[in-house]
Amino acid sequence: MEYIATVKPYFLIAYYVFISFIILTIILDNKRPGKSFAFIFLILLFPVGGVIIYLLFGAQYQKKKLFTKKRYFDKVYLNRLFEGNKKNTDAFANHEYSKLPTLFYNIEQVNFSSNNEVDILINGENKFKVLIHELKKATKSIHLDYYIITDDVIGTQIIDLLCLKSEEGIKVKIIYDDVGSSISRKSHAKLKSSGVEAHAYMPVLFSRLAHKANYRNHRKIVVIDNEIGFLGGININDKYINPNKIGLFWRDTHVMIKGEAVIGLQYIFISDWYFVCGQKIDLKEVAYLDQNNVKSKIPISILGSDYGTKNQTIMEAYFGMITNARKEVLITTPYFVPDESLLNAIKITSKSGVKIKIIIPKKPDIKTAYFASQTYLKGLLQSGVEIYYYTKGMMHSKTMVIDEAISTVGSTNFDQRSFSLNAEVNAFILDVGIAQKLKFQFEEDLKDCYKLQLEELKNRPWHLKVACSISRLIAPIL
Repeated sequence: MEYIATVKPYFLIAYYVFISFIILTIILDNKRPGKSFAFIFLILLFPVGGVIIYLLFGAQYQKKKLFTKKRYFDKVYLNRLFEGNKKNTDAFANHEYSKLPTLFYNIEQVNFSSNNEVDILINGENKFKVLIHELKKATKSIHLDYYIITDDVIGTQIIDLLCLKSEEGIKVKIIYDDVGSSISRKSHAKLKSSGVEAHAYMPVLFSRLAHKANYRNHRKIVVIDNEIGFLGGININDKYINPNKIGLFWRDTHVMIKGEAVIGLQYIFISDWYFVCGQKIDLKEVAYLDQNNVKSKIPISILGSDYGTKNQTIMEAYFGMITNARKEVLITTPYFVPDESLLNAIKITSKSGVKIKIIIPKKPDIKTAYFASQTYLKGLLQSGVEIYYYTKGMMHSKTMVIDEAISTVGSTNFDQRSFSLNAEVNAFILDVGIAQKLKFQFEEDLKDCYKLQLEELKNRPWHLKVACSISRLIAPIL
């Protein structure tokens, strides 16, 4: 016993030195202050658990090496795909929102391409019907890049179809996130035997225990024959098709694009493909083929983001859209945990007379994000923003519409995880017709919502207020 009493102080000293070293590392890593404080708060509040959480989700040394290699590939190899893609914003010089094309080019050196047509797909039951139809028509290549692929009913149907197309001689490549997806060994074997190339994005040892792991591929992309692209919020999983086995109505939005903008999706897929397996796809394979089939001239810009990029590209695009709004901003999102700059942009824009409406789910699937979001709502309501709770089911749609003129659809949630940690992709569309269609759907969704009042927030139970406040402190790492 005397030995233990003698040794114990040395253990405590070593422990405090270790904790001090971890905190110093967090400070020197120069993360955004909110994120640094969140990790330090967790470590001080939960000395053992907080350190484990940081080491699992906050330490970035290996991640930085991986993504530095990816950045180099994008700069040296993929930029050749856009060698002639110099700043080209003259076509929008007289546009009502001429600043946005310039902003997008300065963020990520991407232009708005005009030779495109767009179909809006509401919910999984509509998306999969169209997707399967287009997959069956593929003649050259099929690329999939998804956060969730499960071999349930719809997943098995798509996997079987991809195997069939591969056996017909079509090049089929799949990227699936190793945390989000659940593909059985049997399905993997079938894909491999059929000639389908499938690779996991950042494999983990225990995917079932890593549900909230950082740096995940949250994209939902399909590119067919370099001419047709799909993106949005709908994963390959039965729960997205209404009615479903879980009994929860799932409200989501996807888009199908035909035209030049599809090359932007290919750019992202090629970058992710090199990242997951080190293979370079020949750029000759992704040249845009036939523009004669495109029936409309809708300007679209494709923006992707992932950890390690110089700019938070999609967050900056959102900021630009909101601050350029003149009449109205309509937002749907499953998770609302913005950083201070975006939060202030919404408040100031609302105070300047722009009507802002936000739809979020009443009962989301991630409690901590929901609790954190509650702490932002009071300030928004006091700034004149209208908040609506969706009560029909899970609002999983990620859309924004500005002034019935500009819109965006993609995989990006309105939270810091999407903006700075995960790989995301959005289509930004400068078209009145598409914006009006998305606004119409927004108004349809309002029929299944109720408007949040300030009194409801004030009358919450004290223990719920405490849970929300604690969640707010760790919001930067949720």
